[in-house]
Amino acid sequence: MTDYLDKFAALLIQLNDDERDEVLEFYREYLLDANIQDYDDCVAELGTPKQLARKILADYSIRFNENLTGNSTKRQKGRAGVRTIWLIVLALLSTPITIPALIVILAVLFALAAIVFAVAVAIVAIVVGLTFLSLSMITAGVGVFTQSLWTACFYIGSGLAAIGVELLVLPLFLWFIGLIIQGVSTIVQRLYHRFVKKNRAERGGRHHEKNR
Repeated sequence: MTDYLDKFAALLIQLNDDERDEVLEFYREYLLDANIQDYDDCVAELGTPKQLARKILADYSIRFNENLTGNSTKRQKGRAGVRTIWLIVLALLSTPITIPALIVILAVLFALAAIVFAVAVAIVAIVVGLTFLSLSMITAGVGVFTQSLWTACFYIGSGLAAIGVELLVLPLFLWFIGLIIQGVSTIVQRLYHRFVKKNRAERGGRHHEKNR
């Protein structure tokens, strides 16, 4: 049991000390109450240390997201969402499930990844293209400045206007990316709750199950 819990604790470095101690104490008491001492018996009861750790980290990340207040910045929410998605994906892929369920999970994750990638590429292409166009117009305006003042003003003004539009639209792009992250996070969390069930310790142990 000690070896199992030591390996389990080493995988919980993303939790703070209080959270890690709380989790370890919970599972230590459970294994002691169930009189489970052998490493293989611990694995049979709770899964491997890596599987259990990934599940715990995903659970804590979901709770952290749910507890984010309105005062949290968009950057904080975005980083928390990406972290949650990653931890949930790891938990899903390490969960012993049936082949059909695994195929469904991988298909959904692949589709989500493809959508996010396509949107990201489109946004980057728009930003790069608009920036290049703006700089080209400003450069052209400077080039004809000595030949035609009005033409130069038109090109330079148009280039600066395009940059201004880009700066105005950029927050909308960032908001849209945040919306995508939130949507993907919600879908992945539903997959997690659908396929990753509470282990026996979280359900109240063997005695509780026998009385159901």
